[in-house]
Amino acid sequence: MNTPRIIALLTDFGNDDPYVAGMKGMILSIAPTAQIVDISHSVQPQNITQASYLLWSVYKYFPKGTFFAAVVDPGVGGSRKIICAEGGGYTFLAPDNRILQYVAGEVHFKKVIAVTQDKYFSSTVSRTFHGRDIFAPVTAHLSNGVSIKSLGVNIKHKLPIGKLITVESKPGGYTGKILHIDHFGNLITDFRFTKLRTFRLNIGKRIITKYSPTYEAAPSKVPFLIGGSSGLLEISVKNGDAAATLRAKLNQPLKLTVL
Repeated sequence: MNTPRIIALLTDFGNDDPYVAGMKGMILSIAPTAQIVDISHSVQPQNITQASYLLWSVYKYFPKGTFFAAVVDPGVGGSRKIICAEGGGYTFLAPDNRILQYVAGEVHFKKVIAVTQDKYFSSTVSRTFHGRDIFAPVTAHLSNGVSIKSLGVNIKHKLPIGKLITVESKPGGYTGKILHIDHFGNLITDFRFTKLRTFRLNIGKRIITKYSPTYEAAPSKVPFLIGGSSGLLEISVKNGDAAATLRAKLNQPLKLTVL
């Protein structure tokens, strides 16, 4: 008996509408034994950078052979390509819009295909819902054993690589941004984790100078930096909501100065 193949979904569709269910229904109609896992459907609408972070933060914890369908697609119905990239033991289906940028910084993609073979699409394709009518059936066919080569034409150019910023202990300045705000209000930055001693982080008109190795050791009601589980620096408030405290937004610029 074959082991069910895992399909992991990442979208900005939310959970109040039928869109996610439409994708899952399409997948299961083609690959009824597929095991579908939701990464998140709460990506801020059209926020490609946030989606890129979320995909990067979890893909490596899935078993080899997992198929990822990432559908945050402001250009749906337009001239953007749909690509299928294979590498590191994983297969990623996504719009060609930088959604794979952080994964591409770690994974060497052996094959990148522009998906053009419409025999693997739904019999009818909506111009506004490629998630259901292209991404879902193509991913299902892949999980059934269809080769990535069968999907279209090989693309020879390298995918763009997103920059996660390595902070050094010596004095210097770095410009970054907020990639994600989690359920607790923690602000995940694009600064790679390092233990800081003396620093200044500017976020809007606020300045953060505290670092804590744990939440328990952190000062109360004072925003501080901590090394997060994804290996990036996070801005937190102990037993509080850093996003609300700092009135922070996704993609908000940050300036970190190591003193």
